Amino acid sequence: MNIIEVIGQVSNFFTGLGVSLLLPIIITILGLVFGQKFSKALRAGLTLGAGFIALNLVIGLLIGQMVPVVNVMVENTGSNLDIFDVGWGVAGAIAWGTKAGSLVIFVCLLTNIVMLALKLTKTLNVDIWNFWNQAFTASVAYIASGGNMVWAMTAAAIHTVYELFVADKTAKQVQEFYNLPGISIPHGWAVTSVPIIYATNWVLDRIPFVKDIHWDEANIREKWGVFGEPLFLGVFLGIGVGLFGGLWKDPVALFTLGVTIGTAMILIPKIIGFFMEALTPIAESAKVFMEKNFAGREFYIGLDSAVLIGHPITVAAGIIMIPIVLGLALILPGNRVLPFGDLAATFYFVSMVPFMSKGNLFRSIVSGTVIFAVVLWACTSFGSSLTEMAVSIGYAIPEGVVDITGLSAGNWVSALLFQIGKLFA
Repeated sequence: MNIIEVIGQVSNFFTGLGVSLLLPIIITILGLVFGQKFSKALRAGLTLGAGFIALNLVIGLLIGQMVPVVNVMVENTGSNLDIFDVGWGVAGAIAWGTKAGSLVIFVCLLTNIVMLALKLTKTLNVDIWNFWNQAFTASVAYIASGGNMVWAMTAAAIHTVYELFVADKTAKQVQEFYNLPGISIPHGWAVTSVPIIYATNWVLDRIPFVKDIHWDEANIREKWGVFGEPLFLGVFLGIGVGLFGGLWKDPVALFTLGVTIGTAMILIPKIIGFFMEALTPIAESAKVFMEKNFAGREFYIGLDSAVLIGHPITVAAGIIMIPIVLGLALILPGNRVLPFGDLAATFYFVSMVPFMSKGNLFRSIVSGTVIFAVVLWACTSFGSSLTEMAVSIGYAIPEGVVDITGLSAGNWVSALLFQIGKLFA
């Protein structure tokens, strides 16, 4: 067994632990490094793990209710789009399983450590499972370059540098808007949406009347009264999407969907309380540790963008985006992707918008539309790349599908590095 195979097996072991087990271990170790007692560090780690399990339970319930609706919507499009979206779970598993992807975890960690040592970042990214975004980047770069492993690892490192840079730049906004002390969001996909959101806001700020549209939570509640509260808003959105998805034939399923989405909108913010409970003592200990050992240098803990989706505006925008994304896929020039697997989790795609738009639902929808246009073009540009990866690790392609992709893999950073990789072929 050579060194590359050993590294690949170690990488697979860590990613196989899953976020709900891997993060408690990492946070506990960080707590001990920062001088906490073992019991306090362990409590913080387990609390964070419990938060992610609770969040996954609610998101799983929400997605489970949305899948039948999404299926009907996709069937009703009658499109001949030939690249099928299999979703982030499949895309991530495939990316990790490739020759290039299996080495990425160590490239990402080493890049992060070097940047911390050189004071080029304040973020220590503990969101290891989501290194799958860099694994995907490395894999498509490897394919585009004709098997150039050096370029594949370089592409993964470039993606990592970019995500840490954006995480640092947005950290203060995230901390203040969501009341999450000491954290940043270096999620490999989410950070690629930041310049798109910034550009969209820049344009909207220069359009008369449009620049003054502001549908935030307080504004909606003021105009709608009790019906503007997250619970009622979620119920209305669920029923609306359900009607669009053909559930008018089954009133029980229709209203169940509405109540489920309403429930998610009031439960998710409460679950985020687990993250705050776990991260606050870690952030305080990190601050003391850095002041004592590094002359007060500031330090952030990098987490998954999942910690941001508890905001009611994020969930509302995500639900509204489902029919918009399907319609966009049908009319967007040059698009070949049929959205499916990631449609039920659209709120992840707009998770960075609220804090950059001051909780404005209108801007979240506009930015979301622009984001998904870029995502669809990026996924189209990859062509058969994910299919090639899947075949190489023995994944069965769905019958009747020409190629597969994942909307969650559609980011412009990967697409750009993929195109550059062709120069090495």
